Amino acid sequence: MADGPSMEDVLNGGGHKDATFHLAGTKVIVLTDDSGQTWLCRRDDGVRESATPMGRVEALQVFAAALAEVLDSGDVTPRHHRRDRCGRHVDGEARS
Repeated sequence: MADGPSMEDVLNGGGHKDATFHLAGTKVIVLTDDSGQTWLCRRDDGVRESATPMGRVEALQVFAAALAEVLDSGDVTPRHHRRDRCGRHVDGEARS
């Protein structure tokens, strides 16, 4: 597990979503928190997730590259993942 905050911690901490997409099991959100720090949050297949602090322009460039990667795959079908009682994603198969 990462040393920093989880993706859910960052997203629930407040701020402004600068960009977001959720396609084909990949969710990427660029968020600028209330203190002005920009975060790149990414979850793949409902289980692998990260929240990385970075500059706003860099985060938006990474966001654009991730979106291009998903679009290039040709699979843009949303996938829904199992959640626990608190709404957090849990390991397991995705549901279409």
